[in-house]
This record gives sequence, structure tokens and C-alpha cells, in this order.
Amino acid sequence: MISLLSFVVALAVQALFFYLATRITGNKTSYGTLFVIALIGSICSAIPAVGFLIGLIVVLFLLVYWGKMSWGSAILTVLLAYVLAFVITFLLGLLFGIALFSSGSAAPAATAAAVLLR
Repeated sequence: MISLLSFVVALAVQALFFYLATRITGNKTSYGTLFVIALIGSICSAIPAVGFLIGLIVVLFLLVYWGKMSWGSAILTVLLAYVLAFVITFLLGLLFGIALFSSGSAAPAATAAAVLLR
């Protein structure tokens, strides 16, 4: 049950990043449509080995046809959503002194947070 709840929360956050990216790029796509696009993209991304690529292609395709965007706008929206997700997650990690991105040790994030928050 908790994993289902965390999956739904992750979808809501991913749709929020898509929503912010569409607003920045000037596209008017509803949050509900973006949530469904994030859901379908996440399901496609669960395919072993090639899931990320298939999910990315499906998300771009759905943004073009359901979001009524050009291919360039869809690519820009996805790139901007990923950049926003990275920056906000990194800043939250610095703010709270925890490693939200982990490559092994939490020491680099904790050190960066200690230096920046002095």
C-alpha cells in the first residue's frame, strides 16, 4: 500500500514539474492531462533495459498529440521538466542537509549544505 502511495505521489510531483515547464514555455496543458501522460510514461518506463527510452518517446508523443504542442515544444518541455526536477531536488537536499541524489555517500551533500548554510 505504501509503495502504491509513493508511486502516486511521485506521479503527482512529475506532473507538477511538467505543468511548471508547460507554463514557462507558454503551452496551456491541463494538470490532469499531464498527470495521465506521466502515468503512461511511467508505466512504459517499467520495461526492463529500454524502458527509459520508450517512456521518453511515449511522453513526447503524448505531449504533441494530447498537449497540442509542436515537437520542439514537447522536447523543450521535457528537458525543462527534468532540469526543474534536478534543481529543486538539489536545493531541497542542500536545505535539509540530506542527499536526495545518491552516488554512494551522503557526505558530499552534507558538506555542501554545511558550507552554504554558514
